[in-house]
Amino acid sequence: MTTYFDQSAATWDNEPRRIALMKAVGEAILREAGPSSDMDVLDYGCGTGLVSLFLLPHVRSVTGADNSPGMLEVLQKKIAEGGVGNMKVMHMNLEEGTVPNDRYHLIVTSMTMHHVADTAKVIRGFHELLHPGRRLCIADLDKEPGVFHPPEANSSVHHHGFDREWLKNQLMVAGFTDMHDVTAHTVTKPIATGEERDFPVFLIVGRRR
Repeated sequence: MTTYFDQSAATWDNEPRRIALMKAVGEAILREAGPSSDMDVLDYGCGTGLVSLFLLPHVRSVTGADNSPGMLEVLQKKIAEGGVGNMKVMHMNLEEGTVPNDRYHLIVTSMTMHHVADTAKVIRGFHELLHPGRRLCIADLDKEPGVFHPPEANSSVHHHGFDREWLKNQLMVAGFTDMHDVTAHTVTKPIATGEERDFPVFLIVGRRR
């Protein structure tokens, strides 16, 4: 997984559909989770920081976490060039590593969970990383037939989207409550056959008990 994302990092932001998706996800998080200026936010699977930087003006701080050094390098460069003082990057893999001691008021993760084999373990990590009563936002694909990603990315894909109720059940088992979901965006893109197809992207919001 890391190899594909490391190789793609330098040109990741060149795709207009990706920029539009992450802006729509950021707007949905603002509407559905109501982040505020006293919140410290974790963006897990932050990539080049498109959602992180969108949310940054609305919160106290953002930590961009990813397991791709290439992606974090691009984001770190953005932070340095922009003179951003309330944002940092962190290498993190909740599937394989230990949960850090840091705690957050909001965790967001966008288009990351379908690359995670053990979703239940990562969700338990989110629960541990959140202050009690605070929110988690997961944005990802609705179930799709395995045609969303280009062939070179398929080795990093563990789920072809998710059934929303199945994912909410995983959140409930991990100790989340007050869950709701909305459609944040629809990605329209050509697939391998050449035809264009719509791929809805949901946002699920849950609260740590």
